[in-house]
Amino acid sequence: MRELIQAWTTWTLAPLKGCQGFWEDLWRLQAEQGQALGRFLGSVTGLPGFGPGSATRRPRHADLSVGKRVEHTKTLTDAGTLFFGFLSLDFNPLHFNEALAGRTRFGGRIAHGFHTASMFSGVLAELCPWCVYLRQEMEFTAPVRAGDRITAIGTIEAIDAKGLVTVALECRSQRGETVVRGRATLKKLKELYDGGAVPASPARAAAG
Repeated sequence: MRELIQAWTTWTLAPLKGCQGFWEDLWRLQAEQGQALGRFLGSVTGLPGFGPGSATRRPRHADLSVGKRVEHTKTLTDAGTLFFGFLSLDFNPLHFNEALAGRTRFGGRIAHGFHTASMFSGVLAELCPWCVYLRQEMEFTAPVRAGDRITAIGTIEAIDAKGLVTVALECRSQRGETVVRGRATLKKLKELYDGGAVPASPARAAAG
């Protein structure tokens, strides 16, 4: 078993051994994730004082308006690429093998496109609280590499009478280059927006 674990570790991490600053990237990734801890606690506990507050009260139609905009910024790292590979089971050598990726038009390893685009999910959760994700269109316009600092932007374009919300989405690098763009459609949870109460979390129910 020990030999198997050693072999598995070698196969998994060998392509990353030569990545400059891998462990520094891992530390930076954890620091950035730590900044999201407040939002996570607010979502899980429903307690006030955590996150933007939208999870702790009944949503209002005024929370959503055309032109409303939210941005999230994050550094994509080698560690993040490794974790996303295991999360998605996408082990394309283009993301992990420097020697093989270096022979392609990209000249080296690049990040998973959906790793970058996954930032849209967090933007939409803050931009359109208590809505469900119905549809997503995306175009990947430029490669992203470890160390790139990506800003994901969501802007509400339209809201119709049925509660469908259209959002324009874009990811930009620190160079100002658009790397992903698209459009999403969400739908308000009518049972909450039309006067229903946000269900109490177990923690709040116990406190009451």
